Amino acid sequence: MTQVKRRKVGKASAVTTSRFTMYSHPLGVRPLGNSLAASLDPSIQKKRIELMGLWHLLPDEIIMNILGMVEDPLDLMRLGHASRILYAYTYTEELWRNMYSRNPWELQEWKGSWRKTILGIDAEEEVTILCGQNLVCSDVLYRPFQCSQVSYAEIFQSLIAEQTQDRELFRLTDEHVSIQKGRITRVKDMSPTLFAAEFHDTPFICPSFDWPNWDLDYLKNRFPDVKFRQESAKWPLAVYAQYCRKNADESPLYLFDCSSEAMKVLRKEYAVPRFSQDDLFEVFNKQGIECRPDYAWIIIGPAGSGSTFHKDPNHTSAWNAALTGRKLWHMLPHDVVPPGVSTDREENEVTSPIGLAEWVVGGFFNDCVKLCEKGLCQIGITFPGECMYVPAGWWHSVINLDDSVALTQNFVPTPKLAHALNFLKNKPQQVSGFHGADVRKSVRHLLDTREIAENKRRTFENFLESKTSDNNEDCGVLTDFSLPVLELFEELLIANGLEAALTKAQLELAVLEKESRKNEPKEVKRNEVWDSLVEGASTGFSFGFGDEEED
Repeated sequence: MTQVKRRKVGKASAVTTSRFTMYSHPLGVRPLGNSLAASLDPSIQKKRIELMGLWHLLPDEIIMNILGMVEDPLDLMRLGHASRILYAYTYTEELWRNMYSRNPWELQEWKGSWRKTILGIDAEEEVTILCGQNLVCSDVLYRPFQCSQVSYAEIFQSLIAEQTQDRELFRLTDEHVSIQKGRITRVKDMSPTLFAAEFHDTPFICPSFDWPNWDLDYLKNRFPDVKFRQESAKWPLAVYAQYCRKNADESPLYLFDCSSEAMKVLRKEYAVPRFSQDDLFEVFNKQGIECRPDYAWIIIGPAGSGSTFHKDPNHTSAWNAALTGRKLWHMLPHDVVPPGVSTDREENEVTSPIGLAEWVVGGFFNDCVKLCEKGLCQIGITFPGECMYVPAGWWHSVINLDDSVALTQNFVPTPKLAHALNFLKNKPQQVSGFHGADVRKSVRHLLDTREIAENKRRTFENFLESKTSDNNEDCGVLTDFSLPVLELFEELLIANGLEAALTKAQLELAVLEKESRKNEPKEVKRNEVWDSLVEGASTGFSFGFGDEEED
């Protein structure tokens, strides 16, 4: 193998963030800390009762929960007009955004905020009603506003400067790989051979000068009326472009589209990176088979948007190419739960209860930096024209430092086949993206065109005879049957001449399963005394506590 020159930079400079600008709320709402001064002023308390009535008895969280149940926009607006304090509560953008999410409709124009857009208020018609000094001191109202004003380019300016310098110095050297502790590795040219041998299980950034020159203005002018998916919304791109230019969201909508008419065209206009051309999931779309889960997306978002920590579906790897805008990445191995994230042992339930801004403001980014110093986390920035590789099973999050456009695809390289098989076999409840009707059609085609071993044929026939509806819901939605995804994948690999790779991966799978069993919690040894007590309880034994009559 060719000797690869490596540039080892050593320990990265310490990058933490602990200071944030305190912004003035447009209505005069103040952080909760100011309530102490307000409580010492009887006139303020009297005024609050006068303006809120019995509402003043309720905690802020309860007030917002009640307001969140209002379905009619005009009712919410009228309630806010009852007093300047209630106006401050009903002004909160999250209320209006959730109202739209519960019953979305087609938007023709974005007016700068959810409240203005839903109520049809133009900017010049808006009348700001101030709530008055210390009348409203609430973190519930102030914190989302503060988070919506966070400038990541300012907060992470030292990290941006460090990454910019490292990128430029690396570009000017003859080294092929740049390794810096706690930072994501940069590689000048990731060949398929180097990827398979050394880099399939570690994040890296590599440059590419072949990406299309697409920005939001170009795409908007080309596809103004095409509807793209942005989380819970589906708007014409011209409307989303208005949203990107001006919104007041704590977590701005992130366009993540794979199926629009525009994306069907755009997918033919770029080539995937060389290292990702080995993609075993392609067998789900070959030789008359069409049941591959969605895997190619265009991603667009304003500065401040992004993705909270997650792992990519079905234990796939991914590449993400930044066309415009810089992206800040946080990466952790599969067995290191990210700060601010909660999960059960099997990762069936993953909870990240806060948005990106709250995650940074709350100090979790600093916790990631500490993990970097221990070698348990990697941080890096992709610049326009660079491509990020996300290994299968790695936790990752991304923050858009600028308005951005990117392309991404999920894939399964041969070195990760055993892990993909392990996921499909041992975590069937987490398999996602496969559609029932497509899988059914593919299984029928396979049975009609190939000789299949008796055990698998029986599995496929039982599936076809199952009482499931012939629909195209994701398999994660259905509960009345299990799609034979593992068996189908194995048979398709054989049908496409990849039996040797499958056999090798199955041997590796046996090792993975053996290691997994070793790491399982040992069964608790039964205690005879405890068992006798439990048995006694079932026949009336009560650990000495009397029943109701004795009481």
